Amino acid sequence: MVREIKNPNALINEGPTVIGMMSTVIEGGGSIDTAVRDIADNGPEISAGLFRDIVVKADTRQILGISDGLSEMLLRIPYEATAYRRALHMAAAASASSDPSEKERMLASASEISLSGLKEIGENYSASLNIPCMLIFGLGIMVPMVLMSILPMLSIGGIFGNSPIGTGPITIVTLVLIPAVILSVIISVKEKNPFAVSPHKMDIRYVCQAALMIPLFGAFIMISGDIQISVVAAAAITGAVSLATVMPYVNREKIREKRESILQDSVFELGNRLIAGENYETAVVAAVSSKPECSGISEDVSARLRMCRGDVCSAIGGSVGKVSTRISDVLCDVYRCSMRDTRDAGRLAVSVGRQLQDQDAVRKGIRTKLKSMTDMMVGTASVFAPLVLGMSVTMLGPISEVMDGADLSGISAILSVYLIELCMLISVLTSMLSGKTDVRDVMYRMGLMLPASMIMFTLCSVISL
Repeated sequence: MVREIKNPNALINEGPTVIGMMSTVIEGGGSIDTAVRDIADNGPEISAGLFRDIVVKADTRQILGISDGLSEMLLRIPYEATAYRRALHMAAAASASSDPSEKERMLASASEISLSGLKEIGENYSASLNIPCMLIFGLGIMVPMVLMSILPMLSIGGIFGNSPIGTGPITIVTLVLIPAVILSVIISVKEKNPFAVSPHKMDIRYVCQAALMIPLFGAFIMISGDIQISVVAAAAITGAVSLATVMPYVNREKIREKRESILQDSVFELGNRLIAGENYETAVVAAVSSKPECSGISEDVSARLRMCRGDVCSAIGGSVGKVSTRISDVLCDVYRCSMRDTRDAGRLAVSVGRQLQDQDAVRKGIRTKLKSMTDMMVGTASVFAPLVLGMSVTMLGPISEVMDGADLSGISAILSVYLIELCMLISVLTSMLSGKTDVRDVMYRMGLMLPASMIMFTLCSVISL
């Protein structure tokens, strides 16, 4: 069965990782067959599926060999993923070269092509977010503001007939229609995101924290009897509880990401030590321990190497793999190469370390460009929307006095519920844009925005008192 490629940009996003894995195998003395099988087993999702089809066809004799299957697969790569196809062609050509310097040069070119393609789609995607983000901004603030302030004014002039406008239509539009449109925009943005990853398994414990708002609201309404105060208090407490619950995970993840970045530098250190003639076990422990932030990891590596009975890759995976499976796989590839020639393994480590740094530099630049979008969305949900809507509530005081028969007493409560919905939607959007699909990251962002939004709205709307 021919696998359909639905998102060419997502394929380009996987390009640097695929080329990096192929370069590690090929520079380590492996063949193109070994590289393809490695990606089929351990590669990123879409590429792993494509390469797995090649392996299955080769093993079942549907094609002459893996090289033929790779050529056939590259012919099916869409035009939009030209950078991915060209990089793989270059890597395949490098595997057939017998000249080590030429092989290294061709693999470097393949890496550069894949990184250029990644940078291009990142810039295009960042530019494409302008309209959706402005649409969310307009829907999230301007439309509710019009409903809350301008429509009652128009009602005074008799545009809507003899009967003044009530809260019913405003409630439906504000709490149902506007969030539905914003959600559809978020889904559209997600579908076009080339950096989207498969979501983690949903942890019901964290989802249930959002439902804590319901019993809290019931308790506060029994105590105070005021709907708006009950909604605001329940939302603020739920956000604070969610933030406190997921904060340990967020802190651990920040530490892990920092250690992963530092471990990349240890790959260079490992390469230099191997080139100098040290054996692998001594060099890897010394390379990791040279970074003070990774002292605990180096002790774990040393202890596992003493007890591994020759299974070095298992020892590396059990220690470094806790921080980064990517770095762990690189260290294992370097170890397998060191079994043949230590100095070649050192040169491989230096080359792979350079590739990892290049990839991270490109991805960091893309994240920086997307950060302006996420910051604007966070500011919209936590500060600007409650500020504008809170001030709109102050306008309703004098307006309601001249509107005979109009009941606008529930507007503040409606807007409070709407701001809760907006914070939840923006939490999903910003988490998706940052490439983090863990529900704990969504709850962390909601925990930051929800209390701030409720406090800002309450402070602005209380002016009308």
